[in-house]
Amino acid sequence: MVDVPDEVDKEDLAFPHSRIVNMVRDETKDGQYVRKSVYHGLNLLLGNIAEDIIDKLVQTDAAYIEKHDLDRASRKYENIEEVMEEKERIIKHLRALEEDVNKLSRDIERAGMD
Repeated sequence: MVDVPDEVDKEDLAFPHSRIVNMVRDETKDGQYVRKSVYHGLNLLLGNIAEDIIDKLVQTDAAYIEKHDLDRASRKYENIEEVMEEKERIIKHLRALEEDVNKLSRDIERAGMD
């Protein structure tokens, strides 16, 4: 969860505020309104992600930081969609197992009643 202070100084934001506003407005539907705290929160979140990637990016002994360093540093953000898909697949599998267990339980109860 992004902690957005009541007052945000635009100088403290990682990215130009107007760019974030324009990106969000380009995607909103007619009649949708976005609170200022959303713009600030998104900017702070993106700044935190950038800082995390940069911290990992510079963890090399090489003289030059290469594209593969960026790939390594950003891997957890690149793979998030795959992780979410895998989570959904596991949840569906667990629900199917739960249904099987419930059916077996009912079968055992019926068998014991006869």
